[in-house]
Amino acid sequence: MARDRRNVFVNVPFDDAYARLFDALVFAVMACGYHVRCALEENDSGDIRLDKLVRLIRESPRSIHDLSRIELGDNELPRFNMPFELGLALGSKRFGGASRKNDRIKIMVAEPYRLPAYLSDLGGNDPAAHHSNPQEVIRIVRNFLHRAPGGGIVPGPARLGEEFDRFNSELPTAARRIGFKLEEIGGFKDYRTFLWSVAEFLKSGTND
Repeated sequence: MARDRRNVFVNVPFDDAYARLFDALVFAVMACGYHVRCALEENDSGDIRLDKLVRLIRESPRSIHDLSRIELGDNELPRFNMPFELGLALGSKRFGGASRKNDRIKIMVAEPYRLPAYLSDLGGNDPAAHHSNPQEVIRIVRNFLHRAPGGGIVPGPARLGEEFDRFNSELPTAARRIGFKLEEIGGFKDYRTFLWSVAEFLKSGTND
């Protein structure tokens, strides 16, 4: 896929505790009229992960990075994947030439004022805190994107939050219709089917 102004690269922790936040993030990006790009979109064992990340970032003029999982894991080691991918995006913007200088990057954290403690090189940046609340993730994503790809203002955070709740309430029926159990559909469970489900909901006009 070529570089597309509608592409938004998403860099988040892929763990069960983040699943509801990821679903909200994906919904918000798509409801604003953009394409979500992340490492889950291809199930190809032959695609080297670093090459995939570079390609996704190259093709996306916007990116969202959640650094809320930098703490030590069960193995007492920090998780560097998210700051590493943020570094790739920042490097692309800084050194990628004229075509990349207008790239836009949004950093999220769980709680405010924590970023300088573990990533002091980004001092002066103003990450948005979502407090592990899906509705706050929707607000942050909506305000970051602000305008639809065609230039129009996208609906406000409260409206998008209501639509996300409606999507979740209708998902069990939609899942049965396509031969799935509800627990089989989710951003981390079956990413491509989840994208399809969100797209069908938005296309149906229930968000008008």
